[in-house]
Amino acid sequence: MTESADRTATDSAAPAGPAASAAPRAPRPRGRRRAGAGRGRLHQPWRIVVAVVELVVAAVAVWGAFPLWGSAIREVTVRLDDGSALTSRVYEGDRIALAVALGALAAVLVIDAVRQVMLGVAAKGKKPKKRKQPDPDADVPDPDRPEGDRDGAESGGAGRAARARD
Repeated sequence: MTESADRTATDSAAPAGPAASAAPRAPRPRGRRRAGAGRGRLHQPWRIVVAVVELVVAAVAVWGAFPLWGSAIREVTVRLDDGSALTSRVYEGDRIALAVALGALAAVLVIDAVRQVMLGVAAKGKKPKKRKQPDPDADVPDPDRPEGDRDGAESGGAGRAARARD
């Protein structure tokens, strides 16, 4: 393949996009952050109050679901002319559905209360560790250096200064 054919094949394989997306982004100033980003965003103690309120509402929902379920099932007895009694159970579907919905609501509230507690207590934002700037000469092997010295066993910068003189 010739160079121009190779270049054409590469260009056609690249996805077409707006020209602005190919331009490199300007670095963001250090003092400015994205909206919503930051260390203090997660540690919010007021979330514990929200969790307590959610747990109270969940307890009320469970407390209300049990009597509602009990009142949804009733027995009906019918006496016949011959003296026999027929007993049937009647299920009130709307009350059973409401009891199940209250139980599901309580479960969701408990899960969210756990989440609120974790966000209110556990994430107390630490200062991020500062990374060391990588040594620009560390990744480039020196062809004049013997194979045994490439693992960085030299002491201090004496080896680097000797390489710079060569």
